[in-house]
Amino acid sequence: MRAFCYWLTCMFLIGILACNQKPSAPKTTANETSALTVETWKTLPIPEKYDGATLERLRMHDDKLKSERAWKKFMHDVIGPEMRTDLPRPDLQ
Repeated sequence: MRAFCYWLTCMFLIGILACNQKPSAPKTTANETSALTVETWKTLPIPEKYDGATLERLRMHDDKLKSERAWKKFMHDVIGPEMRTDLPRPDLQ
């Protein structure tokens, strides 16, 4: 019973100490907040190029891509062909 009380006390104190810590702000780099153009996007490494956050950044900084219709056209006309050249289908090799 004594061991259980010690364990319970320790868990309680750890919980209080953990809750008192202030969360740190997420670190953002200049790349994550800077404007991204289509030309710059084309030069990015492949894993970063098709990341959801990168595509959102591209859309956010280009006024022509604000509407849903323009974004879908851009995805079909630019990103689709670029993806086919960067990531060819395995069965076509």
